Order: sequence, then structure tokens, then C-alpha cells
Amino acid sequence: MTHYDVIVLGGGTMGLAAAWELAKRGRRALVLEQFALVHDRGAHSGNTRIFRHAYAEGPDYIPLVLRAEQLWMDLEAQTKTTVLHRVGGLEVAAPGYMHARRARDSAAQYGIDFQWLTPAEMRQAWPMIHVPDDWEAGFGAGAGFLDVEPALHAMMRCARHGGVELLAHTPALAWGASSQGAWVRTGDGRYDADALIVTAGPWAGRVLDHLALSLTIQRKVLWWLEVEKPALYAPDRFPVFITDSAHGEIYGFPIYQQPGLKIANHAGGDPTDPDQVNRTVRDDEKHDVVGLASWFFAGVTAHVVRSVVCLYARTPDTHFIIDRHPEWRHVIVGAGFSGHGFKFTPAIGEHLVSLALESDAQPYRLFRLDRFGAA
Repeated sequence: MTHYDVIVLGGGTMGLAAAWELAKRGRRALVLEQFALVHDRGAHSGNTRIFRHAYAEGPDYIPLVLRAEQLWMDLEAQTKTTVLHRVGGLEVAAPGYMHARRARDSAAQYGIDFQWLTPAEMRQAWPMIHVPDDWEAGFGAGAGFLDVEPALHAMMRCARHGGVELLAHTPALAWGASSQGAWVRTGDGRYDADALIVTAGPWAGRVLDHLALSLTIQRKVLWWLEVEKPALYAPDRFPVFITDSAHGEIYGFPIYQQPGLKIANHAGGDPTDPDQVNRTVRDDEKHDVVGLASWFFAGVTAHVVRSVVCLYARTPDTHFIIDRHPEWRHVIVGAGFSGHGFKFTPAIGEHLVSLALESDAQPYRLFRLDRFGAA
């Protein structure tokens, strides 16, 4: 029987980040993943994710995103892989909607560069965007998007180079813990370790069913809409954007590597079972994104060139769960990333490993499990 310092249960986004951190620390570690190590079954499908510093979800996230930024740069340097594309980021809000102001206020607390714009200034800089005169907007030049699959493959290569074992297509059948350590049983046998990190994504609620985690699994659709003049929406001319209006929290990206403007609604989403997700997309599901794009962006049509279903594991307050198990301090939980966790990935991996290996490491108050009361 092989004994490990740490087992990571779940080799998706956060599991691979933890694996990279464990490799940097020279730890004997094992990652168990039920699917391929980069797959389209969970939350990391869809090619790109927004990276931004001015964080409307709260200023407490900014130190974490600054640490993640440094680690993304380290990953790029270590692997000679471009991961972060700094095309800038717009935060735009209709009257009565507060996303842009919250982003501005968070940025101000940490001295983050965030330029407040009039609608006229915004139209001058990006004439393809038809922002009304009564909307508010801010721009972060350091924002942009992350290239998901190259980022995950880069972390995977680093983890393997550092001696971490990664087993794909190896679902966990059971796990347990005692004062001496933890174990995981798969169809191939039992694995033992001093510590266990659970990063099971949409399946975290089942893996940790005894904790009754406050998680809702939501089906989300990402869309790529046809563009009449694609050059207008190239990364060198068009930023990532987040809008807040009666249409929803509609966000999107420049055209990158495939046709169409990628656009989606962060709000809403149907509850689902992660093992029984309806991955067939209906045309009438696009009404919210088309309702904005049809007048807000010049030359963006209602014709869908691609669509992808992904999953959110959403907490009631949309903040993450990153904490020690309430009974076993050497079992660490990373869950509930609520559709906005990817930008923080390497910093979250680092923090999960610190909680597993350092007795004096403290979880962020914002992400503690006991805030929900049940634990």
C-alpha cells in the first residue's frame, strides 16, 4: 500500500491547482479524478474566463486576486505558456444597478487602477458599443481573460514534473478519516494519506453529504453569437465586459480562436443534478443575452454559432467554501465557487495546501464553512 502526504479528491480546476502547489512543496501526492483531467462535465468548460481586479463581489477578494495574478505569471514563466490576455475590462451598469459602482469602490480601497468613464468616453473608445447616456461605466486596463485549457494543462505538467501522481477516470467510491489521516477507496483499491483535500466541484455536496453543504448546482449556457464584422471584436480592439441591467448580469469576451462573440448571463440558471445535466441547448434560452446584444453591440446577431453547457456550484451568498472539515482538521474542503472562482485558481490551490499542511494556517473568514450554521 502506497502512503501519500496528501490525496486530492477531484482533479478539476482547483484540484490541479492544489497539485501544482504540492509539487512546488515537494510533497508525495495523489490526485483522483472521475473524468479526464481536463473535461467538459463540470465548471471549467467554455475556453475562456474573465480576469479582473476591481471586484464588485467585495474588496476582500482583491488580495486573493493579486496573489493569483502573480501565480499566473509564475506559471507562464515556468511553462512558456501564455495564459492571461490583458485586453482590459469594462464594468457597465444601467440606472439603478450597482455592479459598476461596487467595482469602483472595491478598486479604490486597494488603489487598483480603474478609470470611471462617461458614456460618451466609452463610445469614443469602443464605437461598436452603444451604451446609453444614463448608464455608468468603469474600465480596468489590467483586466482581461484567462485561456482555460492551456492554464489547466500547464498546471498539470508542472504537477507531474514535480512528482505528483494524477489518475484520470478514477472515481472515488468512498472516503474516511481518523485522527491519524484519511483514506479514499476507488475501484482499483484503497489509498491512504496524512491529509485529504476535497475539490469535487459540482459533486462536492455528495462527497461531503454529511456536512449538508449549502450548494445549488445550476445549469448555465455559454453562447457564441455571429458577428457581421469580426475585426471590430478582435482582442486588440475589444475588451472583456460585464453589464448589469434588466437583461441580467450579461458578460462576454472578444472573439478568440473561434467565430462568434462569447456571451452569457451570470444570473439565474436552472437547478440540476450533475450526473443528469441536460446538455441540449434550446434556441429560446438565448433571449436574455440576445436581448442585450441585439442593440448594445453593433453587428452582433441572434444567430448562434456555438453553445456550451457548464455548471455552477453556487452557495447562498455566492462566496466560496474553503475551510477545514469541522471534525477532521486534516480534511480540507474547497467548494461552491459560484461561477466566479477561476481567476483565483492558483491562489486557491496554494491556500488549500497551506490549510492541509500548516497547522497555523487560517481560512479566510469570508469562506469559512461555519458561516452557514449547519456545520
